[in-house]
Amino acid sequence: MSKQRPPKLKMFIVLRWDLPAEAAVVAAAHASLGTYLTFKDSNPLMEEWQKTSFIKRVCKSISWNHFQHLKTLGKHRVFTESGLDNAEVSIGFDIVQPPYHIFDEIPLLTPYK
Repeated sequence: MSKQRPPKLKMFIVLRWDLPAEAAVVAAAHASLGTYLTFKDSNPLMEEWQKTSFIKRVCKSISWNHFQHLKTLGKHRVFTESGLDNAEVSIGFDIVQPPYHIFDEIPLLTPYK
């Protein structure tokens, strides 16, 4: 009988629905690093994530109201972009196991063309 492995830890990042491709890439990178730095000292799962999986799921909100609603959920940090007049562009969520169920309903970011 094989041992069942625990699910891999994942960091969830949600971007605004209306970001141009160039801004989305920068927003996701900043959110990944910023979320890690924000929660690494207070959440042992963050350090485990960094050492074992490093999986990031980048999702896209579907509207302004949706983005605002997501800011009311779980431990997170909101990121702004100086190149966009300090507009809020992304939300990085602290790692929890199991992940928040809301992420099952948010579309993953698809590649830009």
